[in-house]
Amino acid sequence: MYFDVLVIGAGPAGLAFSALAADIGLSVAVFDRQSKKNLADPQNDGRDIAIAVKSQTILQDMGAWDFIPDDEISPIRKATVIDGDSPFTLNFDPENTGATQLGNIVSNHLIKQALHKVAAKKTGVTIFSNADVVSLERDLQSTTLVLKDGSAFTAPLAIAADTRFSKTRRDAGIKANMHDFGHTMIVGRMRHTKPHNHIARECFRYDGGLAVLPLNNNRASVVQTFPADRASQLLSMDDQDYVRITEHRLGGLLGELECEGERIAYPLVGVYARRFYAKRFALIGDAAVGMHPVTAHGFNFGIQGIANLVHHLSNAKSRNLDIGNDAALKAYDRDHRRLTWPLYQMTEKMIGLYTTNTVPARIARKAALHAVEVLQPAKDIVMAQLTNTQLRSVLKRKFPVLPRLPRL
Repeated sequence: MYFDVLVIGAGPAGLAFSALAADIGLSVAVFDRQSKKNLADPQNDGRDIAIAVKSQTILQDMGAWDFIPDDEISPIRKATVIDGDSPFTLNFDPENTGATQLGNIVSNHLIKQALHKVAAKKTGVTIFSNADVVSLERDLQSTTLVLKDGSAFTAPLAIAADTRFSKTRRDAGIKANMHDFGHTMIVGRMRHTKPHNHIARECFRYDGGLAVLPLNNNRASVVQTFPADRASQLLSMDDQDYVRITEHRLGGLLGELECEGERIAYPLVGVYARRFYAKRFALIGDAAVGMHPVTAHGFNFGIQGIANLVHHLSNAKSRNLDIGNDAALKAYDRDHRRLTWPLYQMTEKMIGLYTTNTVPARIARKAALHAVEVLQPAKDIVMAQLTNTQLRSVLKRKFPVLPRLPRL
């Protein structure tokens, strides 16, 4: 069976790419091991995603945003970063950009559900559920994918969207730098008595990380990171004990807490592929770049990179070129590396610093936060990226335009 593109993985990345590729006239086959029911109605995996303004625009343009209930979209008005027990906070306020918020928080399973609804309605997209891919062969002219049942599919291009631990990436011979942080992330929603004012908070405590993602109706997604051995103990304790520990770690910031739903654990592993493409093959989403969640950029890098790849494929198609040729894929590799590499490296260094509790490290941590707070241009760049505002516009709001001098 012939298609224009074969996509391995029907998560958010695979579904978003398929829908956007169909919009430029490509026929796409998507393969996933999950059942049709689980793909269409995914279970809540406990993760809440911070969606930047630019990423939201992409979702809106493709129609996915319309499928997310309004009461499940929670705005992020501001963000703060705290180190240890220091009263000093690093603040990110979008006011300087002219925006009213940094982004929105949406549950991951609702994003997947919305993207599936969009992709499933596209005439150019065919989703194969219960599909176990056993091989993917590539030559100069095409790629051939074979399923466990013997079914074979051919296309000029194949896309790997099968998580940061991508088997397809490995089978294609693309190496990846992987960093196991030795910590486990525990996610869970909580109700609280004090308002969060829709401020996202990142607290680098000396006993592990703690993040608060504000949700509607005095609720928050509380994300805590611990060494793996301690995380297993916290995951198994009852709600009352977990609440007591979390209230103590928050220092009363949100008042009295109450667990809402189950807690789920995820190992923290960062992944960065050394290349994002090979012969008639490309990586997207976490298969390309798997970020540490502290920056909340994982989904945003993924969806923005996907839009960029489809842009380059569209250019090739409009010029009657082979969409699987190296030119389009190389351009995507270049652009996605420019987008992701600086922040990935900065995150790696930052996590190394903030998970070290020596006295010099603690001093350096505090100095780093003070430096960023003082260096307003650095914050302006971050704000411009998050709010999808041109940096020039941000600077114009801060510095008045001088009148032109009269000619002599």
